Amino acid sequence: MNTTPVSAAGGPVVVVPCSAAKLATTVPVPAADLYVGPFHRLCRRAAHAIAGSAGTVLVLSAAHGFVMLDELLAPYELPMGAPGSVRPDQLRAQAERLGLYRASQLVALGGRGYVDAVAAIRPDVLRPLVGCRGIGQQRARLCRIAVAEEPLLLAEEFAAGRAGSPAHPTAAR
Repeated sequence: MNTTPVSAAGGPVVVVPCSAAKLATTVPVPAADLYVGPFHRLCRRAAHAIAGSAGTVLVLSAAHGFVMLDELLAPYELPMGAPGSVRPDQLRAQAERLGLYRASQLVALGGRGYVDAVAAIRPDVLRPLVGCRGIGQQRARLCRIAVAEEPLLLAEEFAAGRAGSPAHPTAAR
């Protein structure tokens, strides 16, 4: 487990979910390569846009908790919330070690279970996918964030419920 504080970078910290689909391998690989599911990849694309060069992207792994993209992990089969998955007290301890409580901006992308797990440790987390009526709306928002001129601003507007229309000024042109 990497314990380098992420808040030192100064930019936003963006947390994305792991995925059930994983690279077919028998050896540990970087988390960035392990998770191959399309929703995870789309979340990562939006996360990198939000984080920019000064921020950090973390994966919330059901088995390992918060992991850096370069952290080596072996494949596993464990959904969030299942017996044996990461517990809230483990996430709180990891958040402390990683400096997530000191991060100026924390953003959570993903399904309800993952976003709620982040919100349990940081209630002020930005949740750009809140209010989506399904995976189609989530994907549409993630795509818009990924190509927006100001991805963090658009994520904030989604979280506040102010960016519903495609003609919105912060939408990608």
